[in-house]
Amino acid sequence: MVFISDSFVFLFLPVFLLVYAIVPARFRNASILLFSLIFYGWWRFDFLPLLIVIACWSWATGLWIIRSAGRERRIALLAAILAPLASLIWFKYANLLAESLLALGVPIGHWTAVPLPIGLSFFVFGAISYSVDVFRKTVAAEPSLVNYATYQAMFGHLVAGPVVRYQSVAERLTSRSFDLSEFTEGWRRFMLGFAQKVLLGDTLAPLVDAGYSLPNPGMADVALTVTAYTLHLYFDFAGYSSMAIGLGLMVGLKFPENFDDPYLSKSITEFWRRWHISLSSWLRDYLYIPLGGNRVGMVRSYFNLLVTMALGGLWHGASWTFLVWGIWHGLGLIAARLWNSARAPAIPALVSHLLTMIFVMIGWLLFRAQDWQVAQTMMSGLLGFNGLSFSSPMIATARPTELLTLCLGLFVVYAPALPDYPLRRLIARPPFELALLLWLCALWTMQSRTVIPFLYFQF
Repeated sequence: MVFISDSFVFLFLPVFLLVYAIVPARFRNASILLFSLIFYGWWRFDFLPLLIVIACWSWATGLWIIRSAGRERRIALLAAILAPLASLIWFKYANLLAESLLALGVPIGHWTAVPLPIGLSFFVFGAISYSVDVFRKTVAAEPSLVNYATYQAMFGHLVAGPVVRYQSVAERLTSRSFDLSEFTEGWRRFMLGFAQKVLLGDTLAPLVDAGYSLPNPGMADVALTVTAYTLHLYFDFAGYSSMAIGLGLMVGLKFPENFDDPYLSKSITEFWRRWHISLSSWLRDYLYIPLGGNRVGMVRSYFNLLVTMALGGLWHGASWTFLVWGIWHGLGLIAARLWNSARAPAIPALVSHLLTMIFVMIGWLLFRAQDWQVAQTMMSGLLGFNGLSFSSPMIATARPTELLTLCLGLFVVYAPALPDYPLRRLIARPPFELALLLWLCALWTMQSRTVIPFLYFQF
């Protein structure tokens, strides 16, 4: 089940909110858990046991960690981490390993592709962060399995994030009361995210698909395609995050913000402070810093940064293009640090922003490519090897609706940087009435389209 569907909007969500409202307070977590399991099982019931087992294992090993000491405590942490990590490696990377071995001519016999459970990366990262935080004693182990499983399985953030840490919801899992203003804000955030995804993100999808299907794209084709994808990915994922945050607020749970106007960044370092914040902070706290961070000398810190970003790239998908995308950003972050440490002259803000966005968009070109051949085709087009102008298929696809949406998307992205005036404030924080109107338009638009899954479902 996806948020952008009639079954969710007109059946699942109303029934859930009704049940949640009428059950006694002590059963509210149980009601969230029950509906979350139904939500996940709606996609594929056979993968539901995996979600349950990881939640139970993480909860049980958390109690083991706090009840042990010394060497046994470290063993408990290792067990807590390795089990969910092993499931992530198997389901997400077994196919890549098998395909790579076959390409090298290694005989591995008949290989049956392993399906990827939706949201696996997100709830595995949640389980790992919980275990490490319990070990570090930054959070107390959750004594209630229902409470912990509610945190892990809550359908709002279950399948595409944000990466929610237990400590951010621990207090409200045990005690919370209904707040009308919070519920209203949650509903407003949900409607805005819904509209962002359908009206902006999904409308740009045809341009992206058309560009990446061209056998010999020209420079203009690639430039338009990558610009459309840059906005498509942002409005799709930021829209989902907004909906997830809104759903959490409706039941009194606060999830972390995941985006902070990332396309206004003036450096690649700033970009990663603003883009997919829950993931970048997770990688920093649970990978980069444990590797030594920047406390181990310049060369080693750069190596740690490159490893962190490379693994962050692979986290997004079992493809070597994702690994290269992660390395690309790792090298960009290293270059930014070298520039700052050299006390080089400051780059004008506008130039710095343009260079940052060009760097990010080249990365998105790799990120979207299904394989190396597609990546090479798009890169050749970007360098002008196939001409400079638009091709006929791209001109046919770029209808006024898509082009207008592209311009509107750019305006929405850059509106927060404009001088303060009423329209800017309206875009920055649309009132409830405008959110409702946009949501109704999105619902109407959705009826005439095939549902486009959230892009981060595949990660």
